[in-house]
Amino acid sequence: MKISSGWEQSIYVLLILSRLPEKKALNSLALSERLDVSHSYLKKIIKTLVNEGLVKSSPGKSGGFSLATPLDQIDFYKIFIAIEGRGRVFASQQLLAKVLNIDESQVENCAVSQAMDSIENSLKSTMSSIKLDSMLKQLEGTDDFTDLDNWIKAHV
Repeated sequence: MKISSGWEQSIYVLLILSRLPEKKALNSLALSERLDVSHSYLKKIIKTLVNEGLVKSSPGKSGGFSLATPLDQIDFYKIFIAIEGRGRVFASQQLLAKVLNIDESQVENCAVSQAMDSIENSLKSTMSSIKLDSMLKQLEGTDDFTDLDNWIKAHV
């Protein structure tokens, strides 16, 4: 499994948007330039975040994007399913039946499938436990956001 770059980009988009003054928005071009990522790809990512209700879109000349959901209600897993989809990370192909040369209906327990289910449950649990508000607080404790805040003021 490989998680797309869009997932990380989404995290940073949400963190940046959380620093906006109330009733202000940033456009996708400014965000893509700040992150130094593809504008067309970031627009798709942001549209997905809008569809999931994490970001809101404001039309017009001074429009753009702003946070729709408070950071304390957004965890890494919500972002993951928004970007990577709601399907299972691992879907068994029932290969044990083929390995043993038996009918799939005869397979009751597959250790490989159970292990993969356990990994998926651990991934979901771990991602769900990481909230963006605590992530931002951790970053603010170790990093200087002055340049970002000044950049936001210049672009809203």
